[in-house]
Amino acid sequence: MSKRTQKVGPTGWMGPRYGIRIRRRVVEIDRVRSAASACPRCSTVTLRRVASGIFQCSRCGTRFASNAYAFTAPPPITRAEAAMRGAGNR
Repeated sequence: MSKRTQKVGPTGWMGPRYGIRIRRRVVEIDRVRSAASACPRCSTVTLRRVASGIFQCSRCGTRFASNAYAFTAPPPITRAEAAMRGAGNR
């Protein structure tokens, strides 16, 4: 017996509705959403999505805020930015 959703994949529940472009976008979002990312703190690939825009590392337990579906690491802090941050706290 063959698979029923071999061609459509995880969007088989949509059936013929919504159009192929939207179904392909949903497949891409699902792949990105469930993929593990590298943790900026401990550098292991254990960062998982907890909720919309919230990611948590299963190793060190740190939570990060990012995009809704895919994690994007924050840009590194330069020395000038660190000096400006430190000067304002004095």
